[in-house]
Amino acid sequence: MESVKDLLVEIKERSELIVDLAYSAVILDSEDMAIEVQKLEKEIDDLVYKIRIKTMLAATNLEEAEQLAGILQVADAAKNLANAAADIVYLLDMDITSRPFLPSLFIKADEKIHVVRVYENSTIVNRTIGELNIEAESGVRIIAIKRGRAWIYDPEDDVRIKSGDILIVRGTEDGYEFLDRVARGEESWD
Repeated sequence: MESVKDLLVEIKERSELIVDLAYSAVILDSEDMAIEVQKLEKEIDDLVYKIRIKTMLAATNLEEAEQLAGILQVADAAKNLANAAADIVYLLDMDITSRPFLPSLFIKADEKIHVVRVYENSTIVNRTIGELNIEAESGVRIIAIKRGRAWIYDPEDDVRIKSGDILIVRGTEDGYEFLDRVARGEESWD
């Protein structure tokens, strides 16, 4: 049985992913990512429901209920964030020519979403995300991998990068440029 703490950690992780995927879906005009955002919204709703039940059962008096109220506020904030992310993907229903404002929204962001294609001569091919320690070493986080027609969302550290993978990453411009050069085989990871 999951504890409230475990549920909060899970909500935090899912909240980060849903925002990244929502923006990625709109930027890349990806219906697949939009569907994943809708699935994540439901998962977050389910987690919030579980937290509400656990916190209600945990409170035995008014003082404990007041202390647990903060947890419910965090859960509600996560639910609102998930709903907002789901609203973002509704932009995909608009004709792409009706969304020229989108690129300008992301120009000034500290972290941007980019697409990186992995070539067979890259030094990251057949190595795991954890082995490479990509986020710490490059300043970018892999939020999704497109492998053929399949998607891997929020890939774990044990996922191997393959030639032909398309990495959807979020991070600094310098980190993206470095990872892109490595993925193209123009620079070595080591």
